[in-house]
Amino acid sequence: MGPLKLMGPVAKFNYIETESLFVLAPIGSLSMGSITSAMGLGFLLSMLFFIEQNIVASLTNAPENRLVKGTAYHWDLLLVALINTGLSVFGMPWIHAAFPHSPMHVRALANVEERVEYGHIYETIVSVKETRLTSLLANILVGLSLFLLPLPLQWIPKPVLYGLFLYIALTSIDGSQLFERVALLLKEQTAYPPTHYIRRVPQRKIHYFTGLQVLQLVILCGFGMSPLPYMKMIFPLIMIGMIPIRYNLLPKIIESKYLDAMDAEH
Repeated sequence: MGPLKLMGPVAKFNYIETESLFVLAPIGSLSMGSITSAMGLGFLLSMLFFIEQNIVASLTNAPENRLVKGTAYHWDLLLVALINTGLSVFGMPWIHAAFPHSPMHVRALANVEERVEYGHIYETIVSVKETRLTSLLANILVGLSLFLLPLPLQWIPKPVLYGLFLYIALTSIDGSQLFERVALLLKEQTAYPPTHYIRRVPQRKIHYFTGLQVLQLVILCGFGMSPLPYMKMIFPLIMIGMIPIRYNLLPKIIESKYLDAMDAEH
């Protein structure tokens, strides 16, 4: 008990029950300026949902995952939009889509083989047992978590959840090309793995590209983790602004053929 007393009280989720949950929001009492501001902020948040959904879908459907069956991720986004429209009418906070269809989910269902190339061992996906049952079960469990409110869910300390998310993030870093290229800065050239872009792109260009990506990541983290709420609100615009930087500015620093080689997975 001694260490716990030194740490002080642990923050917990708070859940306030109310008898009048489904009450229409007083939209009629809002001024035109308030409605316009709400529309603007809602558009930014919608863009964040759209961008994140498409990023997850593109990572999941990467060629190296060897997926065969078709996808319906656009239906997930449509369902979230319809649900959030109803929540807005009642003045409730928006929800976001659950992402069981993620690269980690694909890896859990995949048959993986270890192969050796030029003395380096790497893993490759041979096939994936594609099924909708795991995604359905994951969403059902998310729905059943509502029965844990208000107790015992609010007994779970926030640091426990933060630690879980941190663990998931760190385990998903392995296999990221950006992480691999950052690690190249600490290795001798003779120890570089025989990846496709190392064979095609000069070492100096690889480090340029890595440095620019790290700079972009720092900018995104600065806006996304800022304690100022208005800084977080323009985070989607910053993400959208990265697109012209990639296609218009970076080719002026690094040749397009080298950028295409580093963007490709094989």
